Amino acid sequence: MARMVRKQIYISAEQNTRLRRAAVRSRRTEAEVLREALDDHLGDPARKKVGVARDALWGIVGIGASREGDLSERVDDYLYGRRRR
Repeated sequence: MARMVRKQIYISAEQNTRLRRAAVRSRRTEAEVLREALDDHLGDPARKKVGVARDALWGIVGIGASREGDLSERVDDYLYGRRRR
């Protein structure tokens, strides 16, 4: 983890309640929730943006394509070996 810098801020009672609930719900500290919210809002240069070409999930797209191009129409035939009605 990077070197931390202490900051003091004022938040509303409602924000405090929501922050506390979010921390409990996610089983993290309030500080962790705040840091994540700041990264999401301001952007985090340490988080590398993964392009479509380098995304692992895109690597499996089309893996189950049929030669006939009808996989979505005949999924039951391919999965179960017969036409389901």
